[in-house]
Formats: sequence, structure tokens, C-alpha cells
Amino acid sequence: MFLTVTVLQAQSLTSLQGQHVDTILKHHVEGEGVLISNGKFNNQTGIVTFPQIAYFTVSNPSFPIDTGILLTTGTYNMSGSLSNTYTETALAPYSGGYSLTNCASLEFDFIAMADTFAFNYIFASQEYCEYVNSQYNDVFAFLLTGGVDPVTYLPCNKNVAIVPGTITASNPNGVPVTINNVNHGYHSGSTGPGTNPSNSQYFICNGNHNLGVSYDGFTTKLSANAAIFGCNTYHMKLAVCNVSDQALDSGVFIEEGSFYSPRVMVEQAWESEQGGDTLIQNCRNLDLTFSIEHPFITAYTSVIVQTGGDAVLGVDYSLTTEEGMELTVDNNEFVYQPGDTVELVHVTMLPTVTFTNPDQVKTAELYVVTQGCNGFPDLMDLFYKRDTIIIHLQANDSVRLRDTAFVACDTLTYMEVQQVRGTENLSFQWSPATNIADPESLATACAITQSGTYHVVASDRWECMTDTATVEVTVVPRPDINITYTPDHGCQPLPVTWQAQYSPDYATLHWTIYNDSSYTHVDSAVTLHTSLPDEGYYSAKLVVTSQPGCSDSLTLENVVHVAGYPHADFLFSPSEPQNGEEVFFYNQSTGTNLTDFVWNFGDGHSSYVQDPSHAYHLQESNLMTVRLTVTNSDGCSDDTIQVVPVEDNFAFYVPSAFTPNTDGVNEVFLPKVNGVANYEFVIYSRDGELIFYTNNPEQGWDGTLDGKPAPQGVYVWKINYARIGTPEEMMVRNGSVTLVR
Repeated sequence: MFLTVTVLQAQSLTSLQGQHVDTILKHHVEGEGVLISNGKFNNQTGIVTFPQIAYFTVSNPSFPIDTGILLTTGTYNMSGSLSNTYTETALAPYSGGYSLTNCASLEFDFIAMADTFAFNYIFASQEYCEYVNSQYNDVFAFLLTGGVDPVTYLPCNKNVAIVPGTITASNPNGVPVTINNVNHGYHSGSTGPGTNPSNSQYFICNGNHNLGVSYDGFTTKLSANAAIFGCNTYHMKLAVCNVSDQALDSGVFIEEGSFYSPRVMVEQAWESEQGGDTLIQNCRNLDLTFSIEHPFITAYTSVIVQTGGDAVLGVDYSLTTEEGMELTVDNNEFVYQPGDTVELVHVTMLPTVTFTNPDQVKTAELYVVTQGCNGFPDLMDLFYKRDTIIIHLQANDSVRLRDTAFVACDTLTYMEVQQVRGTENLSFQWSPATNIADPESLATACAITQSGTYHVVASDRWECMTDTATVEVTVVPRPDINITYTPDHGCQPLPVTWQAQYSPDYATLHWTIYNDSSYTHVDSAVTLHTSLPDEGYYSAKLVVTSQPGCSDSLTLENVVHVAGYPHADFLFSPSEPQNGEEVFFYNQSTGTNLTDFVWNFGDGHSSYVQDPSHAYHLQESNLMTVRLTVTNSDGCSDDTIQVVPVEDNFAFYVPSAFTPNTDGVNEVFLPKVNGVANYEFVIYSRDGELIFYTNNPEQGWDGTLDGKPAPQGVYVWKINYARIGTPEEMMVRNGSVTLVR
């Protein structure tokens, strides 16, 4: 932008740059009956970083808004050029196809209390009046989205900155407020009027800048409004942009706190000064004035008057609107007429009012409920408004019944109301009369299965004096009970969680957990945690009481089994096995229902049979730790360990000569080997002829060849073998032996 003028003349203008956008909305935009949230400025949440928004005050009477916020396409005080090139694409449909720049866009979600909302604004621009009907018209719009239109029942997507009176059946969207649509015509200078004005009744020329702001023209104070569904979330976007270039800025002034949804206020006006706050029969009545600050925008808005106290609407007093409509307990709503800001309700004591004595005073409580968001608990504090008006009624009364209450389990079979005062020959009438055996008697049999409120009206023979007793009936359902528990079996002590499932939810509980010996546990928790100490079966009993005399119980017999632990033990044989020798293990465990046996032999091998066997293959003698774990059918386990001493007796010796001469000494050539496997012993002659072969470590060569003595001399031997500890690793040894005759 290129102008360096001041937006407001001799008034306050404070930049809101650096403030949180939600704080700006809460302090300067949000009014009565609305809740604003989720604010953004130029599509950014949190702190405002653009210099295009400010708080203003103007005291010039020619400018229709005193305080509020300003959104501008330039810097907030037009003191320098603006580097912002933010483009609000939502305004593209309103730009005539020309480019947008330097946009200022304030958007937020809102919920309104009533079925309408409104706020006040002024659109101002330096484009007036030289650029009316040109491509340089700056543009703005207030776009309502995010909810449902109550007229079309389609998703909202419309501009609510509309020239007043332009929404018609043929143009349901109306004429948007723009420079071309609101002006006093084109003029080459700064003042007018010019040619071809448009809706000039809503335009103020400010060519000499003497009306409180430094814009050449601005609109009158206008109202942006729309019909919506109350208590629903909608989205509002307030945006203004330069069109085609950055020169000659425009701004939107939004009146502080004017974003509102209508609420009702109530005041009292007594017919005379006598009697304080008391209605006196045939003497003194009361007028209630229901007023709103602004007329409701839509044609239908109502106020609900609820009643309480010991005075009965329609019996002791009446409520009548100015139009003659009588409010009742069932029809307690009156309607504001379009454009009205005040509605009257007359409060009159009826001639049928009854009292126990001349000094008795009845109380009528009127609860005036404005439209609010009753179905939205989070919004109740904001939108729900309840004014309480207390009115006293005084006169003589010859009939008096006593209010009473009854409580029954499942079914109430008898009711009786006490008469405190009254003449003889009274008539009585129960209401409602459903399930009442004698609705014309104070004492009656009945068959009532649901809670509710009943009334008994006592009347004298002329039906002049009456009294009404309120009978509160509470029928308590017999409890419904179920019990769940987990686990249903396990080892002692067994932790078990018991869960009560019951109705009604206000009932009280009494648990008893017990076994057939000495264990008993009593508690009243909904979720009960126990530790069952002894072996055996446990039972549970739950008593649920909804009211005195209305209870039921459920007993589960022997539903949880607590098991003892087994005792693990075993024997093995031989007691000192050799390396590679088969060891037999004998299970000696005791206990009932043993199902699982897990053996760990200490060398990485295991077994799951009851009496296994196992051979060790070790590198050297060792003490092997064997563990046996036994488990019964309830999952209870015990284990034991024993040490098995395994002896590795490996030895290898080959003689260098032998003398098979029948003298009984050194007759056989036999290597001495122990702890070997895969044994092969071969003897060759010096010529390579096979002389002897065996795979028996206990068998040697007797010095014969084909049954005859072999010649004296040197023979070659070869032994293939593996150690017991490593049977997969074959070893080879070679040598020679001398046969001596």
C-alpha cells in the first residue's frame, strides 16, 4: 500500500498484533448468548503476527460505532507499506475474477443460544468514490459455514454481509455489501454525490475526512445476521482484501461485543404497593415483563415458565399472556412476535384457592427458563438462564390434605392420604387414576409398578374450596444379580477377583465368601479381591438390597477350587555312571493329579516322560545337575534337583611288541582303550596286506595269519575311534608292533 494517513482521527487506535486471537475474540467480539472458540487470523492460530488488526475507539457522533476492532488491508494505522501478501481464497467468488492481496481474515467457531445471531459492522474504503464500478474495488465478506441452514436444511455456505431488504424469493442470498453495491455513485473527486448511486441510503461520504475516520467513504452501521440452529457449532470468517493492487486500503469496523444471540430478561410489576410480594385473592395481582435488548430476528422464539412451590398453577393461580393465552403445566410456553422486545404475563390468584386457616400463606415459584442448550452439558453455564420468582398467596381455606410418600418393592398395593382440615361431605379425586382401585377415596387399593407422582384433589360440595395433596410413589425394582469371578482354580493361596453385576445401581451389597471348613470373608465392594488360603472348594453368596425390605441374593456353590502343591522327588541308577552309559531316572514325586513332568539333565537335553533314561557324553568327568519339575492339573508346580556324578574313564595305550610263544605271557597284541566309541582296529603286514580287523575294544591279535603263526617281524597297525564325549569327532592313530617268537 502507498497511503500514509491515520485511520482514526484524534481517537484511540491500539494494535492487536502480538495478542492471542482467542483473547481478541473473547474480549472484543463475543457478546451475550454466544460462545466463540478456535480463532484464527490469516489462517494462523495463537498469537497474531500481522499488523492488520487493531482495537479502536471513536467518539465522533457521525461515526456510528464507538468501540470495537478494525480489520484492514493495510497496516492498522496506515503508517507504512505492508509486506503481507496473504490471499483469502474464500473471497475469490466476490472479486470479479481479479487478483486478491493484503487480505485480513478473522475466523472462528461459534455456538449461539437461540435460533439467530447478529453483529454490527461498518465497511469503509479509500476506493470510494473514484473507483466505484472499477476493477479496483476492494472486497470483503462475512462467510457463514460449518452448520446446517434451518431454512434449506443444506450445509451453510453464505455471505451474511448483505444489503438490508435484498433477500427475496428470487434472490435468497441477497445482495452482498460491496463498493459497487453501496455507494452514492461514481465521482472523480473525493466528494459526491456522483452518477448511478446504489443503495445510497446505507452510504456515508467522508471525502473531507471530518467524520472520525480517514476513509473517503463508509457504510452506515449494518447488522450481519442469519437464522441458524441454536446450540450447534457454526464457523464465521470475517475477511477483507485489496483487489488488483495494494493501493487505497479498505477496512471493516466490528462493534465491540455486538456478536450476540438474543436472551430474555424478566421484571416484576405489582398491581399495588400493598401486600409486599403476596397475591391477595380478588385484590392484588402481578404483571411479569419479559424483555430483550434487541428484537428477535426470526419469527419464532419462545419463553418457558415452569412452576414449583406449594401453590398449584391452574388451581391456586393462573398465568395469562397479554394476548389472552393461559399458561398451564403442560402448555407453559409463549411466543415472541416478530419485532417485539416486550411480552407481558399476568399472574392472578384464582377463586378456587384453598387455605387451612386465614393466616396460611402458600408459595408459588415460577422458574423462567430462557432458550438454552439443555442437551449440551458443557454449554449449560453459558446459555442456560433460569430466573426464579417467588410469589405468596394468602386467603382462607377450609380444606387441607397432607402430602405423603410411599415406597414399595415391585408393586405398591395400598395408599392412604390424611385429611388435616376440612368440612364433611368432601369429594376426592385421584390423578392420574390409572391402577387406582377407588379414585374417589382417600384410602384405596392400587397396583402401581412404576414410580411416579399422584395428586389427590379434595373439594367441598360447591367446588369452591379445594386442596391438593401430592403423593410421591417410589417403586423399587427387585434386584437383578449376577456374579463373575476369575480365576476358577489355581494354587494356594489363590487370588480371586469377584465382580458383582446388579441393578438397580443404587443398591447396597453384602458378600460372603466361604469354604467347607473355617474360611469366611465378608465385604460390600462391587469388585471384591480375595486371597483364598486353603485347599478345597469355595462358594460365594451375594445379597443385593435396593431398599429396606427389597432384596435378593445369589449363591454359587463350590465354584472356585484351590489346589495344593505337589512334592517333586526322583532316584537314578547307576549311582556313578560312566561317560556314555545309560542312566535311568525314576520319578518318586507325590501329589494328586500330576500331569506334567519336565526333566532337565544339565547338559542341554530334557525329557517330558515320567521315568526317562539318558546317556551323558562329556569331555571329562563332571557333576551333572538334574532338575525335575512336576505340575498337577490345577497348574501348581514343584521342582527338585540332584547331582549325578559322571565319570569319564578315557584311556589309550598301544604296546610296541608282544610274544605269542605259548608261554602265557604277552601272548596277544591288545591296545588298552577306555571311553571310546566307533572303534576300529586294523593290522597290516609291511607289504600292506590286511592281517587283522576288529571293532571290539576287548579283542586283540593273537599273532596268527589264516590260523597259522605269523612270521616274526614288524607289523603296521591303525586305530579309528571317537571319544564318548564327542562321538561325532573321529580320531586316527597309526603305529607298528614287533612280533617276537
